[in-house]
Amino acid sequence: MILVTGANGKTGQAIIRNLLSKGEKVRAFVHKAEHIQALKSLGVQEALAGDMMDQAAVNEAFKGIRAAYHICSAVNPDEVQIGQIAINAARSAQIEHFVYHSVLHSVLQDLPHHQKKLMVEEIVVNAGIPYTIIQPAILMQNILEGWKLLSGEGIFEQRFFTSKETRICMVDLEDLAEAASIILTKPGHTGATYELCGPENLSLADMLAAFKQNFGREVKAQTTPDELWAAQLKKHGVGDYQINTLLTMFHHYNEHGFAGNLNVLTWILGRRPNNFASFIQRTMQSKR
Repeated sequence: MILVTGANGKTGQAIIRNLLSKGEKVRAFVHKAEHIQALKSLGVQEALAGDMMDQAAVNEAFKGIRAAYHICSAVNPDEVQIGQIAINAARSAQIEHFVYHSVLHSVLQDLPHHQKKLMVEEIVVNAGIPYTIIQPAILMQNILEGWKLLSGEGIFEQRFFTSKETRICMVDLEDLAEAASIILTKPGHTGATYELCGPENLSLADMLAAFKQNFGREVKAQTTPDELWAAQLKKHGVGDYQINTLLTMFHHYNEHGFAGNLNVLTWILGRRPNNFASFIQRTMQSKR
């Protein structure tokens, strides 16, 4: 059986679906019991709820499993402690394979969430357990949060591009999930750190061209000022750490870009990863 932590998020659910499609048995670990039924409906054999900061609860989740894919919630200020607790549980349970979901270019130490993920990577490497570290690029699926505005009014609400020179690497979550399931179920991946990137380093012009190609009309980019954007998040209960961390990330990516290389993902998948235009086309078809 394979454990997926942080299983209720879009990444966890995508990996679970891919594992189930391969006939694997999956145990899901989530923070809230109210999410269990939705995961059961996906087909997971077991689902547990608990606090990732509770060593006893995490130990229970790791009991009797073969491998684990560990995802911490996005920009979590406790990610290092959570990672240590998960690794403690993996070591205690003597699992065969621990896969950690990190971030592309975790070496960027001026970004708080990159810094924390690099610290967890160090704990993983030093833990004396069979491991793989996954470093994914930005998910293409992140744009779906503004899909209604994009598809309905032709406005692309974005925060990554403030200059024509900025280029960002994005990866299709479906490709990431397929790669994760291969890594979890096929031999030969322990001890590796993999950068998982899509086939393009996209400029804003590239993305707008892909929208025009699929929507058949011009799309305009729009960026909400930082202060207004932060105020909107605060209204939804997002904390200062998360907001400041995300703003720091946006500013860094705007200034330096966030580029990657497709070779590793191509090798793992045995095919070229999906590009952004094909992702938009697939999304439009699924929403008809």
